[in-house]
Amino acid sequence: MTMIRVSTLSMARQTRNNVAQMQAEMMKLQQEQASGTKMDVAGENGSRTATLISLRNTVDEINQFDTNMTGQAARLSTMQEALTQARTSAQTVRDLALAASGSQSQTSNATIKGAATDAIKAITNMLNSSQSGRFLFAGTRFDQQPLQQPDAVAASGLSPNAAVTQVINAFGGTAALTSPAQVDALIDGPNGIGALFNDTRVPAAGNYSNTFFNGSTTPVVGRVEGSVTITYNATAGDQSVRDMMQGLYMLSAVRAEDVPDEAYQQLAGRAMKLINSGLEKLTQTQSLLGLNEQTVSNTQENLRVQKGLVNNQIVKLEEADPYESSLRLTVLKTQLEATFSVTASLGKLSLMNYL
Repeated sequence: MTMIRVSTLSMARQTRNNVAQMQAEMMKLQQEQASGTKMDVAGENGSRTATLISLRNTVDEINQFDTNMTGQAARLSTMQEALTQARTSAQTVRDLALAASGSQSQTSNATIKGAATDAIKAITNMLNSSQSGRFLFAGTRFDQQPLQQPDAVAASGLSPNAAVTQVINAFGGTAALTSPAQVDALIDGPNGIGALFNDTRVPAAGNYSNTFFNGSTTPVVGRVEGSVTITYNATAGDQSVRDMMQGLYMLSAVRAEDVPDEAYQQLAGRAMKLINSGLEKLTQTQSLLGLNEQTVSNTQENLRVQKGLVNNQIVKLEEADPYESSLRLTVLKTQLEATFSVTASLGKLSLMNYL
């Protein structure tokens, strides 16, 4: 019969290692109960760790899209507010022009030039709005301030006011505006004010795109999520702004007292129609921006739902089961107590007790 001898030192070391392992496991379980999360997520999930990493990447992507859409929503909101204020300024002058075109009102005629000048400045400032260093109504040339200030000289060598004055002077100045027909010729002539704002006047230096507008009419396209994009169809070079600004510059350039009553009524009437045309087109632009706002809002809501579902899957993979942890902790506690009890009993054994 072979007898196996185990040294007292070896037994002590083995017992100590077992106790240390159980204590470490108990500490891990206690931390899992406190935090609600597995301490060794990768180790306990095994092959499912790849799925967990993929889910985490999906959450990061959703957060990036959400941050992007928050910026898009702020941009759209700022554009809507700027256009609303621009409309308000133009509507005030339109109403004055309507009154001046129907019957000669000295009060209306005396204030309309100043009102038009103020509206031009207000609309220029509104459409030069920027966000995060990007001008909102400059199209793809968002690093350029889209509208030139009325008296600021552009790269063409002319200011907007000077360009309009140049056209009027080419027709003989305000003194030549003696009848409604002369007013129509000034506006509709081959090198008239209409040609100036439609970029067909020769020479082209003073035209709208060379003197009034510094941006691009190519709209910016923003990515919302995945393949979903929105187009910012609003620039200061759009026909809505051209019509509105043409009417305002006409009223700002000609004083009522410098031309006969009938001629000024014709000028005011034509300007009123241009401003009104611009306002109607601007309403359509704001409607399109509103649809974009709805798209962004709906996509954000969809992403919040998607993020919630993904987070639920992550929680299932990372969450520590409190009942399982409690059970394992109880078992380890019992084992540790038994080990301590056996160790204590062995420590009391002595050969003297059996002699």
